[in-house]
Amino acid sequence: MMKSSLAAVLFLLTFNAFAQALERWDVPLDPRDWKLAAEHREGRLTERVYVAPGESEYFWNEKLVVGHQRLAFSPDDYLPAFLEFLNEHCRPYKVKPLQQEQQSVLLQWEGDCRITGSQFEYRRVIVAKDGVHVLAYAAKLNRLSEPKREAWLAILRDAKLK
Repeated sequence: MMKSSLAAVLFLLTFNAFAQALERWDVPLDPRDWKLAAEHREGRLTERVYVAPGESEYFWNEKLVVGHQRLAFSPDDYLPAFLEFLNEHCRPYKVKPLQQEQQSVLLQWEGDCRITGSQFEYRRVIVAKDGVHVLAYAAKLNRLSEPKREAWLAILRDAKLK
């Protein structure tokens, strides 16, 4: 009985630390009440998808993605799998690196994704001691004005890990 209780406590502590690692971005969002629409876990990667009120994981106009990949030590540990995902689900697509450093990458991409349609996204990837962290903002192409695009680019560029 004591072994199972100890195992349960250790599991909860590990899960809590893992969940906290995901929400490490210090980013000033707009005043909307973004809500968690989905959480995906695959291997070492966990991503949370946030949408505006009234929207869902697949039916959205704008979304935020917050991700964490454990045991990743450079953007190159994350980006090949992400580009493979785009190749499988969002063809045709275009990717443009906006900023690239040894421990950080900021890119934009746009493509026609099977389920969600044509979209545009800024994706920031940064390396920390606990793995690679991802912060992304996506919008439907027909819903993204130039001022909004510039505002979100500034938000992602200025975002820091806590």
